[in-house]
Amino acid sequence: MSKSITEIAGRTYDEARYKEGEAGSALTPGEIVVQTGTNANDEPIYDAVSTVDQLGPQAQFAMVPSTPPQEDTSDTDPIDQTISSGTLVEVRVFTAGERVQNALLASGTDLASASDANVSPGDRLGTNDDGSLKITTTGGAAVAVAREANDNSGAAAGERARLTVEVL
Repeated sequence: MSKSITEIAGRTYDEARYKEGEAGSALTPGEIVVQTGTNANDEPIYDAVSTVDQLGPQAQFAMVPSTPPQEDTSDTDPIDQTISSGTLVEVRVFTAGERVQNALLASGTDLASASDANVSPGDRLGTNDDGSLKITTTGGAAVAVAREANDNSGAAAGERARLTVEVL
């Protein structure tokens, strides 16, 4: 007997893969994160990628918490609020072809070559050591391609910019 030809199993676009765990350090939504261990309750601990041009990075990004953050007296937009170490972090895992809005682009001041923070559509992007993205030419290090132009090469240290990318 043959299987039904009206059923196709698999993952479809917009079906988010979601993880959660403990923030191992302060995180900002839009950073690329990696699991660095587990806590006493055997829950994953996530930190920002800490390797420049990490080979074979997984496209998983810290998200804006789905539960409203505590009111910030500075009126900072939730996407720019820090997820404190030891608190819940929500992570979205993206697959090839999916777009990520508001990923973080490194500041040129934080890079060995400031020009790696001046991106054009189609530029291949890899990790910086602070969870942000930068242009890469290292084989196996690209996690995404830029889908918009953004020149963050002259930004001060730590001033990362938001960028739309497509996961490779």
